[in-house]
Amino acid sequence: MQETWKRFVYPLIEDKKLDVEEETYHRHIENQLMLLGWEPWKEEIIHKQSIRIGNRNRMEPDILISREGEYQFVIEVKRPGNTQTKEEVTQLESYMRQLRLDVGIYIGEHIEIFYDKPNTSHVVSLFRLAIDLEEKRGARFVDLFSKEKFTKAEIVAFCEERLQEMERQASLNKIKESLIANAQIQITESLRPYLLDKYGSSFSEEEIQGMLAQLRFIATKNDDNPSEVITMPKPLIESKPTTTQTGNIIKCYLTRNANAHGIFNLTDQSLTVLKGSVINSVHVPKISDAARRKRDQLLAEYTDEIDGKRIVKEDICFDTPSGAAQFCVGGSANGWNEWKDENGCNLNVYRVNDGSPKTEFSFAENRVSDPRKFQLEFWTKFKAKLEATGKIPTLQTPQPQNWYDVRIGRSNILLNNVCNTQKNFVAVKLYIRNQVVDVYYPALEARRNEINQALGSEPKWDANPSAKDKTIVLYHQTVLSDPVKLEEALDWLVEQTIIFYSVFSEEVKRNFSSLTSKR
Repeated sequence: MQETWKRFVYPLIEDKKLDVEEETYHRHIENQLMLLGWEPWKEEIIHKQSIRIGNRNRMEPDILISREGEYQFVIEVKRPGNTQTKEEVTQLESYMRQLRLDVGIYIGEHIEIFYDKPNTSHVVSLFRLAIDLEEKRGARFVDLFSKEKFTKAEIVAFCEERLQEMERQASLNKIKESLIANAQIQITESLRPYLLDKYGSSFSEEEIQGMLAQLRFIATKNDDNPSEVITMPKPLIESKPTTTQTGNIIKCYLTRNANAHGIFNLTDQSLTVLKGSVINSVHVPKISDAARRKRDQLLAEYTDEIDGKRIVKEDICFDTPSGAAQFCVGGSANGWNEWKDENGCNLNVYRVNDGSPKTEFSFAENRVSDPRKFQLEFWTKFKAKLEATGKIPTLQTPQPQNWYDVRIGRSNILLNNVCNTQKNFVAVKLYIRNQVVDVYYPALEARRNEINQALGSEPKWDANPSAKDKTIVLYHQTVLSDPVKLEEALDWLVEQTIIFYSVFSEEVKRNFSSLTSKR
């Protein structure tokens, strides 16, 4: 695709050097469109067609691209030495709206793609391309607008995805601006709970607070990089493992129920499962009907069965690592934990829009301002959602605390749901108190593989080996201050609580009722 871009743009580069007249530039652009497969003799490249607008008015777009008599997109041409004006963009917008076209292209001193998003006052600029052989997005332009690949549905889908990416970047920029303006307060407040948790057994809160007061934190823009960086004292934060990066991608792999390889995009947080990956040929038992249907479609389209193995036959891109993990594993999976980079570090350390590994703390914007109020509201919503399913008969009254217990029918063994506002995660765990650990845990441990299969996930067993109480816990990392991610976390916790309740209540009832009756 990049070679086609170079052939497409080369004559335009020469025109720009000579600053040719618009008519000459226009003619060369039409010639180059044939490289993308559009054919003027089939009336697919239409030169300055006069089109009636109403009873008296007419318009004359510079270039219209048509297929089988239906307009596909419009191009506004200006001299290669032009400087774009608002009026020229308005002219292109007028053509797009009169002809009801979703996409228009401006070609002058640069190439610019515009999208007419429904119910907006003006068209939106999605991106600009330099008239240059080495323009990195040239291949993408060719892919989008070649006759072989172009469809209206595909171009609209691309535009919507690009808009979402732009909105995410705008939100990230606001956070960066806030960090620059309030770096001292935000970094100090974020470090304080981290340091108390890590060093609180050795130093008092007053000593740690006093140490922080003696430090100065500064956030500045890096002139060599459009993203902002934060300057911090090196000894305070332990560094994360590093991995080999090529551009903005991370090579990664997944081994649960599969032998899959992927490419994680640091910019848009998408993950592409690569051709040749071996994935689970069956669904896990607890997969939802909707997820089963979706995965069946993907298996049919993107995989083949070879020698009893389900092999991915072409690269397939997912919006998130979790979507990719569910496709590979065969059911519910947290892709941020399942996918590992080349050093074995899970992708959760890269879960930020600028692609930097996360530190072991969150900035103030990512923490809720009133934890007790938040926890009460969280557990109230959780209980309501859980009650609505009718799956669990008895539920306790919510309290402003970071846990919510669900009984499974036996003393000293229960489900302990967690909402951690400091570290931004929720979790569901089977909690076995030390009074009955010897009765329950060894037998459950002996059936670990069967239980994991029934759960459709791989929880962490015995998360704290030194403790007398034992747990089997499944985590979900999130941002609780984000309303959308909060709802996703609630839905995830409800779903997993029901699965844990179903599996472990049955395990306890079937395998241990005789033992507990003897006690």
